[in-house]
Amino acid sequence: MTSRTFPPRRHRGVLPRLLAAAALAGAVLAPAPVALAADEEPGGDVVWGVQPSTPDGPDGRTAFEYQVAPGSVITDWVAVTNRGTAPATFRVYAADATADYDSGAFALVGADVPSTGAGAWTSVDGAPSACEDEADVVCALGLGASITLEPGARADLPFTITVPHDATPGDHTAGVVAGYLSETGGEGATVRREDRVGARIYLRVDGPLTPGLGVSGTVADYAASWIPFFPGSAHAGFEVVNAGNTRVSVTPSVRLTGPFGIDLGTVALDPIENLVPGATTHVSAELPGIPPLLLLTADVTLTATPASGVAASDPLPAPVTASVVAWAVPWTGLAVLAVIAGAVWLVIWRRRRTRAQLAEELAEYAERVRAENAAPLEPAPAGAGYVPRAGQETP
Repeated sequence: MTSRTFPPRRHRGVLPRLLAAAALAGAVLAPAPVALAADEEPGGDVVWGVQPSTPDGPDGRTAFEYQVAPGSVITDWVAVTNRGTAPATFRVYAADATADYDSGAFALVGADVPSTGAGAWTSVDGAPSACEDEADVVCALGLGASITLEPGARADLPFTITVPHDATPGDHTAGVVAGYLSETGGEGATVRREDRVGARIYLRVDGPLTPGLGVSGTVADYAASWIPFFPGSAHAGFEVVNAGNTRVSVTPSVRLTGPFGIDLGTVALDPIENLVPGATTHVSAELPGIPPLLLLTADVTLTATPASGVAASDPLPAPVTASVVAWAVPWTGLAVLAVIAGAVWLVIWRRRRTRAQLAEELAEYAERVRAENAAPLEPAPAGAGYVPRAGQETP
């Protein structure tokens, strides 16, 4: 489809800050995920795309990749296209990249968080890109250029990346995004949500590369089956940390062993792609069919694999390992055994008590008989006939 380009209406300087302040005065800015590369984000009747471009339009790139020396200045272009059916206003700016904690996916800092890295170095169409105060929400919401596009229109915007002279070697990652602000309200409250579409920036600064991986927060537990002594499930969780200065992909795996090193199996987890320097993500593994052997050991291994782009030929860090121990107790089975043992003890106790009671009764009866046999013979009343005792002969 051929798109016609319409000159966008730009609003810079004071106006974006006034709009941001007004938004904060009576609303809450809700966080929203960001779609990257050349994805399109629906926002009701608003659908738009962002991709690398030139002054004459998109050039087929899927991301911005650069390798430069400290102090370099880069100029490039980004295209924003309104694919919806209504005019729409977008805020176009750069934001620092990180990783989603739960999935490890590429993510950007929130729209209300000022960037301090590559996002702060990137000025879109000459607009402000950084805040003096890292906690200044009003400033953060006023960064970037504001453009309004008619349906089907595209704007090719220049941006400049000014790399500091003291920039550290290695990878610095960000994204150029176009955000669309929508409002929802109810019961006197208004929530403003910014949906974002963007293209990634992979910027490498010349200098020594020190790839590194770390694992922390390793935990494990065991969920016993409700059927006595049947296999249950083991769970392991841990954090993967990119402790180096290069992007790296990671393949985690978890190996379970029982007492005396009994091998219970190994599971290879989904790889984490392009984990950016300094990012941390949480990984969890569920391993079913694990017998309750009282004690389990979970051995976590992180194996580095090449990232994409300029990082594909990087040296890789050595594998990283960590171990954690968990109890694997068959509580249901032990409960059943406890009930059976209690029932057996009760039966034995009742039998013993019955025998003891019978012995006591027999002893009491024998004692009464002996007492009766040993009692003295009482004289018979006058005039009464002789009454022999049992066993005596009549004289």
